[in-house]
Amino acid sequence: SSAAAGLSSLSDWLQRHEVNLNELDLSSCRINDEGLLAFNEGAANQCRELYLRGNETITTVGLRYLSDSIRSDSCRVESLDLECIPIGDEGLEVLAQGLVGNQSLRSLGLEELDNG
Repeated sequence: SSAAAGLSSLSDWLQRHEVNLNELDLSSCRINDEGLLAFNEGAANQCRELYLRGNETITTVGLRYLSDSIRSDSCRVESLDLECIPIGDEGLEVLAQGLVGNQSLRSLGLEELDNG
């Protein structure tokens, strides 16, 4: 999709440049699993606050990509907002797997979660 291509370009830019990005707000941007895959590596390594609130098309598949990124030793995300995303039980399990190895995350927003 064109959104995934745009996110991939942004991710590439974040990976190539040394940036001190505090906050990246992608709330309600219609990000889906493909977009999250294309984007996630650069975002997790380059920003402290990542807002994905309201991207209702993210599924367990996308959460698996996110989980892999936050498990990485190079992850800098301290605050992750996943509010208003229908994660469900399987998605929570996948997300928890990423949290096991995470050293940076201090805040996780899951409010208004549709828990299946």
